[in-house]
Amino acid sequence: MKNRIKAPVAAVAAVFVLSGCNLLDVDNPNSLVEESIRLQAAANGVANGSLQLAGEAISGAWELPAVISDELFWIGSRDAWGQLDQGFVSNAENEFTDGRFPALGRAVWMSQNAVEILEGHFAEGGDAFQTDYGRALMFRGMILMVTAELQEDMTFSYKMVDGPPVSSGNAAIGSEGQHPVGSMVAVMDLAIQSFTDAITQFNAQGESALATNARAMRARAYQSRVIMQNRGTVGGALASPNAAADAAAVLADVSGDWSFDLTYTAASASCTMCGNVNDRKENQIDLSLITVNDSNDPTGINLMDPLTGADDLALIGRLNQFKGGDFTDAGGATQYAPLTVVSERLLQLIIAEDALANSDGPGFEAAINAIRDLDNSDAAYDYAAAGDEVAILQHTRRVNTLLMGLRLQDMYRWGLAPGTESDPGARWAPQGEAVTAPGTMLPIAIIEVRANCYLNGRGCEG
Repeated sequence: MKNRIKAPVAAVAAVFVLSGCNLLDVDNPNSLVEESIRLQAAANGVANGSLQLAGEAISGAWELPAVISDELFWIGSRDAWGQLDQGFVSNAENEFTDGRFPALGRAVWMSQNAVEILEGHFAEGGDAFQTDYGRALMFRGMILMVTAELQEDMTFSYKMVDGPPVSSGNAAIGSEGQHPVGSMVAVMDLAIQSFTDAITQFNAQGESALATNARAMRARAYQSRVIMQNRGTVGGALASPNAAADAAAVLADVSGDWSFDLTYTAASASCTMCGNVNDRKENQIDLSLITVNDSNDPTGINLMDPLTGADDLALIGRLNQFKGGDFTDAGGATQYAPLTVVSERLLQLIIAEDALANSDGPGFEAAINAIRDLDNSDAAYDYAAAGDEVAILQHTRRVNTLLMGLRLQDMYRWGLAPGTESDPGARWAPQGEAVTAPGTMLPIAIIEVRANCYLNGRGCEG
């Protein structure tokens, strides 16, 4: 079952009224001012606008760690992708790090603005606004979760007022700085709290499906919080009891290969990563995963199922979703593929890893086989006989969370590196931060550094 949320397009038709001889002296009845979005009649649109900006930002932001990791590799003409491909993570002037940053900042700002507006409507109007208030909280949680997973540091400015970087210990989110975030882990904590508050609002309205969405994303956020604190240290499975509890609660209510997807269409939000890979072919699925022809079009699977030795069925499913059909059909690839934020598969992986971290072999086996059952696999995993459980976890997580913004952190925490066809492990340059400082995530981009008085060296004293 796919639970897909589509961000609507705000289409404004231009109306020209010719009066006298001055064609420029025109009142546009469709012009939208800020006061308009604060009207109660616009409540649903405010929540939808938050979703649209978040969806667009995520579709661009996830491409960066995917290229750094072994999910995508650079095949196009833009050298900045090549720098990321080689593990140069911290360059604030990289054109794609720079280009994606404003969308991320706008999405965070709009999500917080939507929460503040709808919180006011709910306080004044009660139940009529409770569901949209919950949606705004959920979308704030989603974009803050992705930001915390993705960024090494971040700023949260408000309109024309610059915000200090999180690394300063003085950052805050909100029009009145009501949410202090002294670290990127604190940003994740606010995401978790946002999901918790959203669940409360949804439950009060009997919106069980929306509550399930928020709880599923909270499970991801809980686990990502643990991973953030361990991504610079190579280890095995990580325990995340809060994430596992949320995952189990959601799995009790969903079925049919459930997922929460962001959808994109020509009439709504665009998927930047989809366009770059499937249309422009600036990047392509990594060669450790697929085979390609001389035109760099996919021709088959390169990563086999460790139990059967055959093409990995979960990988094929993820590729087909991203390519919009048979992933080997180059002509059918779509630039509007859905992107999965959380899924039944990820939830089972959360339970599996927590079980493994707690030496619960039967629990680990059951969760891994629940994922394999979704692909109708003929081979079941046997914990007692198989041996290297961490390798099974790593493989199962890799193929079932493809292009979900999670792989780079997994590579860091498990000491993995991308390779080339001729030299596995050699793609990251020895001097790149991915090698010299594993755990490093994306920086505040140069467009923000130059504009922000806390960062540009000119100070904020007028």
